[in-house]
Amino acid sequence: MTDYAKISLDAVLSENTDYSDPRVKLETTQTLTPTAYISKKITALPTGLTLLDFVPTALTGASVDSIIIQNLDTTNFVTVGWNSLPSVTAQISNPGSTGFTFAQSGSTITDNTSGSKFVNAAAGLYLHNGNATNAANKGKNMLITEKVSDHVVKVATALTDASNDTAVSFTLNSYNQQRISAGGILVIPGNILIDAVTLNFNEIQITANTATVSCNVMIFGS
Repeated sequence: MTDYAKISLDAVLSENTDYSDPRVKLETTQTLTPTAYISKKITALPTGLTLLDFVPTALTGASVDSIIIQNLDTTNFVTVGWNSLPSVTAQISNPGSTGFTFAQSGSTITDNTSGSKFVNAAAGLYLHNGNATNAANKGKNMLITEKVSDHVVKVATALTDASNDTAVSFTLNSYNQQRISAGGILVIPGNILIDAVTLNFNEIQITANTATVSCNVMIFGS
């Protein structure tokens, strides 16, 4: 049996307490036919992070279409962090041949074929991998500090020397952070970075400001 989901927004600005005769009104609806979903109530802590790891969950192997987080508190805000895919092509495949080299000195990653694997890279974006041959370089999400060329980047993460890695591939992504006020709702588009390989890679991080806060979370996938 097919499941159906609907996300609706009804925004009204009125001078009347019953919201009649609105000066501004916006109504929009997003409909989905999810094949996988998560629905849960979580507790966000004011110290540390309350973390959501999508794998292993019902979303294993599924793409995310939309994420809704509702702050149930009447006083405290929560801050939500996540990594999203950029508008440019996010996937960076291995060039084959001599592959990539990780260098501890200078914290550089080099496309040994002198190709243009990092053409869409930019300082401030992140490089994520879950399949580096050297375990010390595997499962990292590394902040790019400098794009040296289309085939060399510098990262803020300490690297272990590893030459000619013909297995590793990367996903470009950017870090996002949004505050949800008391009683507020955040809808995140489905272009979120998911790591189906690395254990304890937490796709969403939620922190309350001064006191423990309860949040409803619903995630639709297909």
